[in-house]
Parts: sequence; C-alpha cells; structure tokens
Amino acid sequence: MSSNSRTPRPGRPRSQERRLAVLRAAADLALEDAALPTMDAIAARAGVSRTTLYKWWPSAPAVLLEGLLEHFHESIEFDDTLPVRDALTGQVDALVHLLRDTAAGTLLRRLMAASSSDRAVAEAMLDTWLHPRREHALHHLRRGLADGSVRAGTDVELVADALFAPVYHRLVWAHAPLEDDLAARIGALVWAGIGTP
Repeated sequence: MSSNSRTPRPGRPRSQERRLAVLRAAADLALEDAALPTMDAIAARAGVSRTTLYKWWPSAPAVLLEGLLEHFHESIEFDDTLPVRDALTGQVDALVHLLRDTAAGTLLRRLMAASSSDRAVAEAMLDTWLHPRREHALHHLRRGLADGSVRAGTDVELVADALFAPVYHRLVWAHAPLEDDLAARIGALVWAGIGTP
C-alpha cells in the first residue's frame, strides 16, 4: 500500500524510484542522529535537486514524515485475517515500540512541538503521519462493526483517538513510560466499552 496519499504538486510526475530514493534519504538522515534534516541535505543524499524536492513536497517536515511512514509502514499494516482486537492492539503496540525504541520518538516529539507554531508542520503531521494510521485503525473498527465483534453504533472515530492518545500523551509529557504491555492494557480498556460478548 502506498503511503503517498497527498495530491501531487504541479510539475513533472515523480518517478517511483526517485520518490523512494528521496524518502529513504529523509528517513535515513533523520534516524542517524535524531535531527530534522534540511531540504538541502535530503536533496544531496538522494541525488536530486533542491528545486525538484520543492516541486514534489512543500517542506522538509512533509518529506521527512512521508519518509518515516514509508520506512515504518509495517507498523500500521495488519492483515484482515487477524481478529479485529488483535489487529488494533498490534497497531498500537507497533507504535509504542517505534516511538520508544527508535529515533522516531525523538523526531516526532520535536515535530509535534514545532506544529504548535508552524502550520506547515501541523498539516504535514496530520496528512502524512496521523491520518494514515487512523485510517488503518478505522478500517479494522469498521470491519468489527461488519462482523459483529464491535458493538453496533460505536463511534469508531472516537475509538481510534482513544487507542492512540495515551501513547502520544506519554511521548510528549514523559509522565509515564511506554511499557511493553501498554498496548494490551489500552486494548483491554477500550474493548470493554466496544466489544460484543
């Protein structure tokens, strides 16, 4: 599944090979030292011009977030053969480990802080990081409504927020750790309110 859900910017169409080279460059640079790379650095690593990057992406955070999503795409892709509860818990658990055990946690914390004063960063966070994860969770919740494992009438949008909010809350405030069993505990709490007997 492609992680590039944004509307293409004007100009020559991106080749998939060049697109992936840019996304790899952005993710690799950021994960090497947990710092936000510049457009110049991304362009140099990917072997493309800075002008080309700006034709395809509006900002360095947009490139980086799409690169991180591409790099960690398996953290949101759980097969429909899994029971709905297992797929949702697996997605939350993958996010916990991604944010705790890789440099992505530090990067996301910095981007979230920057998003409060920079609209471009906020839009990139929503469009390229949060929305794709929520859409995968909503897919499984709707699957649960269809197969009867999720109670009819459940507000799936609110449930998706409830699943991920504790993880991001702990990431930002560091008031409590991102424990190995956090996803299971969140899942148990949420499922008690939405699951059918």
